[in-house]
Amino acid sequence: MYVAQERRAYLLRLLQERGSIRSATVARELGVTDETIRTDLVDMQAQGLLKRVHGGAQYIIPQAGCDAATRPDCQLVQQALRFIEAGMRVYLDADTLALVLVSQLKELPCTLITPSLKLLSSLSAQSMPQQIVCPGGMLDKDSGLLDSPAALQSLQQENRPDICLLFPPALRSDVAAFRSPIRSAWARAAVEHAAKTVVISPAAALTAHAPYAIPLPASHTLITENNLPANFQHPDMVLIPYISAEDLMQPEGFDY
Repeated sequence: MYVAQERRAYLLRLLQERGSIRSATVARELGVTDETIRTDLVDMQAQGLLKRVHGGAQYIIPQAGCDAATRPDCQLVQQALRFIEAGMRVYLDADTLALVLVSQLKELPCTLITPSLKLLSSLSAQSMPQQIVCPGGMLDKDSGLLDSPAALQSLQQENRPDICLLFPPALRSDVAAFRSPIRSAWARAAVEHAAKTVVISPAAALTAHAPYAIPLPASHTLITENNLPANFQHPDMVLIPYISAEDLMQPEGFDY
């Protein structure tokens, strides 16, 4: 048996992974009526958890102070926040989850370092106590990153991070992989020079593939969902709850 909160947490994870969902498609996946999913989406929009569009919903970044217990993306980054201390220099990989993490930082004083134009643009529009550092460089339009040899080199000098936070689209126990060679190069430099590396990723990344891989330090921490592939092992892992479509399936003719 399940409750509406579990179903809605599942919907939020789908939005995080896909960017948008269609209510009819999700209703078929879960074996519930379209009306059930539409009611969920109406209530979730009222809570500021998503944006409704014709036939479904779109993902939105959570607002500061939202209830992290209702969002898998917030649950992932909440675990990562435990590793960030006041005054740290924090390298942020270019990913939507990085913006989720920033939304949960609250008043923690630290310095955020990122070459991502998308992250910089979003952060510059917010009123926040954290300092923001852009290492600079030319814009690579494919990756959306500002890149140059001098900017990369700054990660071992004035912009050396205390902690590196990675959000790779593909992951193994000792390797992270990216779809952009420039993003991969930045991640490699940050990992090499940071005192600590924390990888934050949905479990789907553990079965995904990407062409540009970097080795991870033996001491890195992995934060993921409790939906691991068979025989997956990791020496330092933090798990958040996971609800699957199978968990939510109902007998034919039953719905609430």
